[in-house]
This record gives sequence, structure tokens and C-alpha cells, in this order.
Amino acid sequence: MDMQPPSVGKNILYYRKKRNMTIDELSKRSGVSKSMLSQVEQEKTNPTVITVWKIARSLDVNINQLLKTGGEPAIEIMRKEDMPIIYSQDRKCLIRINSPVHMADNLELYQLIFKPGGVNESEPHFAGTQEFLTVFSGKLKVTVGNNSKILNEGDSSRYNADAEHIIENISDGESQAYLVVWFPT
Repeated sequence: MDMQPPSVGKNILYYRKKRNMTIDELSKRSGVSKSMLSQVEQEKTNPTVITVWKIARSLDVNINQLLKTGGEPAIEIMRKEDMPIIYSQDRKCLIRINSPVHMADNLELYQLIFKPGGVNESEPHFAGTQEFLTVFSGKLKVTVGNNSKILNEGDSSRYNADAEHIIENISDGESQAYLVVWFPT
């Protein structure tokens, strides 16, 4: 079986360009010299594991993404304890971000946990943005503009998110839902 070493340099260059980051910016963020980064990206030298780790952290990617080859398809895992958590303005809705940073231009994934009376208000997203909401437990009211709909446990909805939109828990207990935000390309 012919094993190819990973194209670490090409992968670093790919993620650096994807983030519109200059080699100078990556050097400052990672603490790796510009000359070393340049040699690595051009595949003229193999970096140490610690160097790849510093670069991966600075690019907000998992080190495995920089080490992956064109072989077997990757299975990317985000561990629950590594997922960022934010709260709605009223602090009654916990929002766990399930989407990898490198996908934020196209797709965002959120787990929503509402306390009774919890409300999550959102400003309009980019034109054409759609949200897909699935209720796992409880009862939620979705309002887009002047249009409101009630979603019960197991219901799903799709709506345009390029207008102000509100999701609120109208049940007596906790409600949980999953939200997918899709941005058109």
C-alpha cells in the first residue's frame, strides 16, 4: 500500500487563504516565523508537531485538518465541552454552537435550550438566509415580521431569516430545539 505523507503546507495555505489571512498575520498569531511558514507552505520543510499545533490554533482548525491527506474521508468531531455557548439577551436561552468555525460562511448549527418564558430575538441576516428549526421538546412560537406560528414537539419549520425574527418558549417548562442557519452562496 503506497502511503503519501500529508500535504501540511498545502492545507495550511488553504485555511490561511480561506480566512483572508496574510502570512504576516498568521506569523503574529501563531508565533511561527514568516520564513518558516513560507517554507512549510511551499513544502520545502516539514514542521514539528508543536509548530503545526500553533498554526492550527491560529487558524481555528483542528490539527487533524492540517495533517489530513487525500485518502480516507475525514470524520470531523466537535466535542460537547469544546462547543462555544452563548445566551440570549434575557439569559433564558442557552445557545450551543455546533458548527465548525470553517463552515460559518455557509452553515451554522445551534442547539437551543429555553427556560420557561425564554426569548431569542435575532436581527435580520444576509438576504436569502433561511433558518430551519426543529422542536425536540416543549412548544415554541416563531415570529418573522408580523407572521407567527406555533411549533409543538417534533415539528419543524423553515423561514426567511433576512427579516427580524423571534423564537420564544411558550410552554410551562423547558423547551429544546435545533436550529440550522443556511446562508446562500
